[in-house]
Amino acid sequence: MMLWAMVIGLLALVVWQDFKHRAVLTWLFPLLVLLAISHSVVLQVFSFAVVLTNLAIVVVQLALLNLLLYGKQKKWLMRGEHWLGWGDVAFFAVLTCCFSTVNFIVFYVASLTIVLLATLLTLALGRRVATIPLAGGQAALLVIVLLADHAHWGRRLYVDIDIMKFIP
Repeated sequence: MMLWAMVIGLLALVVWQDFKHRAVLTWLFPLLVLLAISHSVVLQVFSFAVVLTNLAIVVVQLALLNLLLYGKQKKWLMRGEHWLGWGDVAFFAVLTCCFSTVNFIVFYVASLTIVLLATLLTLALGRRVATIPLAGGQAALLVIVLLADHAHWGRRLYVDIDIMKFIP
């Protein structure tokens, strides 16, 4: 329970820093990875193969996005952090340690969609948005998911069986 609470506390710090300063302290990401892995080991659900699979999904997606962007605009994705910041990429690495593969894909796609829709809603309401706090938005959603699974201390996030019932 202590690790679970520490993860939630650090995620809340990521949310606050990203929304307030549009930057997150670098040391938070490796600490979150360490705590997420430790938490899954304590729950006896850790799988290095799953983490590598999730990481491969992110690497392939970022590589394809990079190639697409370079093909269209002759600019690399991470050059100058105009489209995607290094903190966002580091938070993707944190997410790879927090879920089983199916749960990771569902959370990854859903959280990207929700953050994008929230940004579009903010723009529609007339507020100026210079940058999207992607890591902060995803961290806020992860806190909500962890709190929703509080009875299991996040154990269900590492098991695909429950979510497979909903996938045809």
